[in-house]
Amino acid sequence: MNSTQSKALELVVGIIKDTISDIKIEKTSASTVTLKDGNATIQLTQQAGESADKETVVILDPKDIIYSEDLLPELNDLTSVMVIINGLDIETHLVFQAVRDCFDQISNSYEFLKIFEKDVIRIKSGFKFGSNAFVLNVLNEKEEIFVSAEFAASFDAAVRKTVETDVIKVQKAINKMVKEDGAI
Repeated sequence: MNSTQSKALELVVGIIKDTISDIKIEKTSASTVTLKDGNATIQLTQQAGESADKETVVILDPKDIIYSEDLLPELNDLTSVMVIINGLDIETHLVFQAVRDCFDQISNSYEFLKIFEKDVIRIKSGFKFGSNAFVLNVLNEKEEIFVSAEFAASFDAAVRKTVETDVIKVQKAINKMVKEDGAI
């Protein structure tokens, strides 16, 4: 086993350490580091990336410390590293936040409920429009972001039409912002 820590892992640990100054760093192996902040732990594991020049760092952060410290933009700026936190890559997390913001801007009748599933580039969550609950899917592909809604058979038809129209608006806005302008 290689005893020197990977550059990707060093970069990510450095960013977290610079933000959370009193965090304790424990190197468990050449590819794994455990960070301790009080009684909360964050585990970082280096993995081979999708290409030789892009490594992946997988982070398990049960208490969402990285989110609360607002480290996502900084970690997302690492061009040589893909960072996955609690099963979701950072860009997808930022995209999902932007999707939620778009729905909030369209109407204050939208309410985020909770995330049901997440898988690196896909999030499935519960949303409500007024008292009508539906499932919102966000898929962050390399070239395009897809936003779609799933409705129960009993879902109000007029509200469904409104939500479907808003989903299209949000998908266009997010793709323009993220994939075309690179704002995230």
